[in-house]
Amino acid sequence: MLFPQWLSVSKQKTKAVGRHFVVFVALSAGLGSPPASAGSGAYVPYSGIIHGTEGADPVKVTVTNDTGVALNCEAALAHWYSDKLGQVAPGEELALTLWHDPDTGVFNLMNATDDRMPVEALWCASEAGRTRLTLPLAGGKAEATLRYSCRAGEETGLSCETAGG
Repeated sequence: MLFPQWLSVSKQKTKAVGRHFVVFVALSAGLGSPPASAGSGAYVPYSGIIHGTEGADPVKVTVTNDTGVALNCEAALAHWYSDKLGQVAPGEELALTLWHDPDTGVFNLMNATDDRMPVEALWCASEAGRTRLTLPLAGGKAEATLRYSCRAGEETGLSCETAGG
């Protein structure tokens, strides 16, 4: 006999066995090869995440809403993520702390599990438009306070400029 008895019973069983075989092959295809790594050694998921604020300097950031409407502010984080920073009513101020790594120049938000989340940009938006708040991206010591004042004009739209430290 060319095939075992369980394979030759019926076409229906043969199709079912074939489907199971395809699923088995598909699931086991990647088990024998190691994951790609950028350098030498094995890749360990989430191994590049820095926990805690040790070695980073706190930078107080304030955004003052000098427009007549509410502003919604967010942080654009590495790898296409974003985090809502808050809504700022007209005449009010949003205050937050970023953590600056003087060795790399990176500003970080801390998440609920105390992981550093690199900030690529800060944004605020209103009916007048959306604008980016410029972060100083140089290495070394950062200013202890970054202040932004957001204004809206009919011709200029929304703009948030550095208000001094």
